Amino acid sequence: MPLNAVWGYTAFVSPGQIPWEICTMFGVTCVCFMVTLSISLRWAIQDCVRSSQLVEIEKRPIIPIHLELVRMIVMIPAIMTSMAVICMIRPSTTFVLELLMAIFSCVVVGNMTRYFLALLGEPPLPQELLGRMPKKRWWCGYFCGGVNDTLPGMGLVWSKTPHRVTLVDIHRATSMVRVFMTVYILVNCWQLSFSMVPVDVMKLDTGWCISKTVISSSVISGFGIFLTVWACFVGMAGFNVVAASISSVLDIELSQVDGDEHKLIKHFKVGSQSKIIAIYMLLPLASPILSAMPIGFPDPKVPVSHLGPNLECPVFDQEVCGHLMYSMCIAIGMMVVSILNYRSFIPGDMSIEKLPDVLAHLNPPSPLDVEDLEDLDESQGESSMESE
Repeated sequence: MPLNAVWGYTAFVSPGQIPWEICTMFGVTCVCFMVTLSISLRWAIQDCVRSSQLVEIEKRPIIPIHLELVRMIVMIPAIMTSMAVICMIRPSTTFVLELLMAIFSCVVVGNMTRYFLALLGEPPLPQELLGRMPKKRWWCGYFCGGVNDTLPGMGLVWSKTPHRVTLVDIHRATSMVRVFMTVYILVNCWQLSFSMVPVDVMKLDTGWCISKTVISSSVISGFGIFLTVWACFVGMAGFNVVAASISSVLDIELSQVDGDEHKLIKHFKVGSQSKIIAIYMLLPLASPILSAMPIGFPDPKVPVSHLGPNLECPVFDQEVCGHLMYSMCIAIGMMVVSILNYRSFIPGDMSIEKLPDVLAHLNPPSPLDVEDLEDLDESQGESSMESE
C-alpha cells in the first residue's frame, strides 16, 4: 500500500493494536535518539563556550570556517535521528524525511572532504606534501597495494604502475564524491516525486493491499537500487583515496618530529574520522535489503477511500515495515557516528590553523629530482588528455 494512503495515521491512533515488534523498533530508535542528542548537545555546549572565548580573545568577527564545518558534522546526526523517530510515529512522512536525511548525509560527506583537504594548507604546500608520499598503486584494491576496495578495477586505468598521489588524483577523487552526493539526492527526489502521485489501491484475497505505481515496477525500482549502490561505491572509492592520502601525509611527518609538533600532528585522527563517512555511505545500501524482507502485520488497519467505506487495509505491510527498519538502522548508525564524532573532534579546536605552518616548516620547497619531474610530466600529460 502506498505511504500516501496512510497520511492521516499516526502510532498514537491505535496504541493497543501495534505489534510488539514495531514497538521494539520504536523503543530502539528513541533510545538512540536520546543518546545521540545528549552527546551532540554536550559537545555543542563546550564548543560554543570555547568558540566565544576564542572570538573575544583574538578579536575575530566570526569563528573560522573549519569550526563551522565541524559543527555541521557533529550536530547533523541528532537531526537525522529525530527524523527517524518521526518516521516511526507517522509512516507517511518517510519519503520526505528520507530525502532530507540524504541531503544532510551529503552535507556531512562534503564537509568532511573539505575538512581533510584543508589540512594540507594553501598552495604550493599540498603539492609539496603529496610529492613526498611513497609510491603505490593507489586506485587499486587493498590486496594490490591500493586503497580503493569498492572499485578496484579503476587501478587498471589510473594505477597501472606504482605512483605518488598527484593533485589530478585528488581532483578526480573529489569529483567522485560529488557524483555520490548528486546521484544520492536525485534518486531520493525521484522516489519522493512518484510516491506522491495518487494511485488506486487494490485489496488482495490474502488481506493485504497493493498499488501499481512507477516505483513498484521491478524495472524502475531495480534501476533506482542500481543507481544508489553505484553512487555509494563511487563515493567510497573517491573518499578512500582522499582520506588515505591525508593519513599518509600525516603519518610520514609524524615519524620525523618530536615534542609539541608530534602531539599536534597526532592530534588529527583521520582514520577514525574516515569511519564516520563509511557509515554514511553504507547506510543507503541497507534500504533495498530491508525493503525486500517479507515482514508485515495484519493489524492495525485503516480505511482507504479507494476501496469503499467498509474496506480497510493493514498499515504495517512489507513496504511500511521496510522503511521503519531503515529508520531504525539510521538511528543506530547515527548513535555510533555521534560517539565517533565526540572522540574525534575537540570542541573549539584551532589546531588546524597551526598544522599547515608545521607541515611547511617540515617540508621546505626543494628542487625536484629526476623522479619527481617524471611524475610531474605524467600528471600533466594525464590532465591534458582529460581536458581534450
